[in-house]
Formats: sequence, structure tokens, C-alpha cells
Amino acid sequence: MDEPRYRATLAGDISAITQTNRLSVCAAILERTEWHDRLVNGSDYPLPGVVPIISLGWFADHDLLAADAAPVLRDLRNHNVLLVDFVLKRSLAYKGKRFANAIFETRRWFPGVATGT
Repeated sequence: MDEPRYRATLAGDISAITQTNRLSVCAAILERTEWHDRLVNGSDYPLPGVVPIISLGWFADHDLLAADAAPVLRDLRNHNVLLVDFVLKRSLAYKGKRFANAIFETRRWFPGVATGT
């Protein structure tokens, strides 16, 4: 992502970064705000529904998620795992940095798709 020659052609997907085997990258990606315009959020479905691989407590314990958010997300997980995945990523913060809104606004990645207008 840092190589200038790939700036216009390389993008990344953050769909799997909240899984327990990838937690170490969350803070680093949050800090790299210069990458955010080339990141996109995917669902990685059905994995957000596999409860043991998403540790809400880990995020709170490592100051990436407000402690009071974890119980709310746990309750929400009983109803909609994709919404939990989305809300978790929107709620993550590290040293005052959050994921840019554009990461979750995916229409720009699909040019030519009918917009309904």
C-alpha cells in the first residue's frame, strides 16, 4: 500500500480484520489514514456469525472499542451478525483515529452499476 506506483491500482478489503487471527493489524490500519481512501468494507459472511472468531472483549481490552460498546454489540449479535460486523468496524478507534466514512461507502468501487435513478 505504500508503494507509489501501485497507488492507482491497489486497494484493500477490511472484511476479515476483526477475526481473532488478524487482530494485530487493526490498530495499524486505523493509524494508516493515508490508506483509507483505498480500503473497502466487505462482509466476509458467514464468518461474522461464527461467535468464537470475533472477540469483542479483546477490542475493549486493547482500547480499540469503548468498554460500554461490547455488551451492546453482544446483544445485537443475537439478532444480526452482519450489523454487528458493520457497527464494530465503525466503532473501532485507535489513538483518536477511526476508519474513514468512505470505507463503508462502496458505490465508488462498482462503476456502471445501476443506481436506480
